[in-house]
Amino acid sequence: MNFNEKKWNYLQNESPLPGAYNPYIEKILMLKGIKDIEEMDEFLSEKPIRTYDPGKLYNMDKVVDRIKMALDRQEKIVFYGDYDVDGITSVALLIDFFYPLSKKIDYYIPMRRGEGYGLNKEAIDELKKEYQADLMITVDCGISAVEEIQYAKNQGIDVIVTDHHSPGKEMPDCLIINPKNQDCQYPYKNLCGCAVAFKVAQALQVSLNLPKTHLNKLLDLVALATICDVVPLENENRTLVKYGLRLINRKKRTGIRVLLEQIGMSHKEITAGHVGFMIGPHFNASGRMDDAALGVRLLMTQSDSVARKIATDLIKLNKERRHTQDVGLEICKNLVDKHFLQDLFLTVEAPDLHEGVIGIIAGRLRDLYYRPILVLTPSEEDPDIYTGSGRSVEGFHLFNALSELDHLMIKFGGHANACGLKIKRENIDVLRNKLNQCIEKELKKNPDLLKKKINIYAEMTPEHVDEELIDQLKRLEPYGMGNEKPMFMMKDLSLCKDSPVQSLGKENQHVKINQFYQGENLISGNIEIIGFGYTEDAGKIFKESTFFDLVFFPQMNEWKGKKTKQLLIGDMRASDKR
Repeated sequence: MNFNEKKWNYLQNESPLPGAYNPYIEKILMLKGIKDIEEMDEFLSEKPIRTYDPGKLYNMDKVVDRIKMALDRQEKIVFYGDYDVDGITSVALLIDFFYPLSKKIDYYIPMRRGEGYGLNKEAIDELKKEYQADLMITVDCGISAVEEIQYAKNQGIDVIVTDHHSPGKEMPDCLIINPKNQDCQYPYKNLCGCAVAFKVAQALQVSLNLPKTHLNKLLDLVALATICDVVPLENENRTLVKYGLRLINRKKRTGIRVLLEQIGMSHKEITAGHVGFMIGPHFNASGRMDDAALGVRLLMTQSDSVARKIATDLIKLNKERRHTQDVGLEICKNLVDKHFLQDLFLTVEAPDLHEGVIGIIAGRLRDLYYRPILVLTPSEEDPDIYTGSGRSVEGFHLFNALSELDHLMIKFGGHANACGLKIKRENIDVLRNKLNQCIEKELKKNPDLLKKKINIYAEMTPEHVDEELIDQLKRLEPYGMGNEKPMFMMKDLSLCKDSPVQSLGKENQHVKINQFYQGENLISGNIEIIGFGYTEDAGKIFKESTFFDLVFFPQMNEWKGKKTKQLLIGDMRASDKR
């Protein structure tokens, strides 16, 4: 099997176009399943309205009543979160919402190193003795903490779980808000943890008759979490992210404004891409490398000087994270190449990896080898207990696969695309073999499972790439999981001998083509092809064939007042024309 093979998937639309928008935009929307004018209007609207009544979440009425009782009785409420962006923003959101309602609130986020993901009994002891908690509300965790929640209840702490991860076979004995619960009739299942916390706040806002501004100011946190937790940017998530991005760009939250200043982005229009690749990693770095409370404090502070100090610390931690991640990635790549290259499911155990970066390493290895993967490293507390993080490929539900093998693990949790687990060292080889067998079965049903698919929405010529189309494509944003960038194709291109291919970057890893032919037509002037990290692949193709086919996304680059249309390479290959 060629694991690096990519499948170009030519999407076909047989339905007539409505004729209300640019034909390329209409075709893209129809291929995304958005077929009537009303749905198109909602998708493209700057003020989308698709949201759902939080009361449709199972148990919401009981949760609202229990929280109102806690407020009336002046009970101590503690929010228990996770140490990633989703957990950090969830905690910050509820503190921001509850602070005007009660001063008897606090939060707890476990340390990644030493405590690990989710609830633990030592933390619960601390909540009881030091925090004097009466009510614990979990955010972005708790759905699998059956034993720990019972322990908390035995200690006299009442518990409400708000989570978005897939429930296991056994559920905690407490009030639960989770759109993925079997009994939940909520119309949309793919909210992130922070969005679930937001729905709780929304239900309370209505019940307590609070002004809508008390709620709407929190949407920047929901957007940050939704993008960084890589949930689909569709349906209600699209609405929440659109309004949240608008709020981020207004720079009303001190911590986000100061962080943007510190990383040189204060004058940019912030997009989902900026949030996912520039802003989010700094918050994640707090939980990966140190204490996630730093991220919460940055989001909560109203002091510029405090925000500058925390932002400086996060920038330093993020640089440390990148170095640690790069070292760990090289270790794991060497292990894969030496021992596991023929495995269908990569299960890589490596000593001395930092637990805070194994999830990122798993994601990078998944992209590099395009196979589901688990990265495991010995835990600090016991070298015979391994901590693992997994990432999956499109079409393979990782949580469901692990659910069939839960007897091999101490604990695990997650969803279709990602997971976390703890496992005894003695069970790793058995798990590796079982997961390989699982992929073998899936390949019989779906032979293209381990081929990375590139969806092509339309074939076009250079003349079709104009400023109007590029502007119209911006209306499809925010792009991300569930709303991929639409890729286009040009066929039978060739290089111009008088304009050599340029190599860019410190290591000449990027490629730029200023002039090229399609057929006999010379394409030059204000259009260019650019590919990041494509120098080596492009060189092989140019040696193999005179002509090449290009998959690309069109964008506009502006430099010193000059606008240039760019075809951003998604993939390329030798043309059938020789």
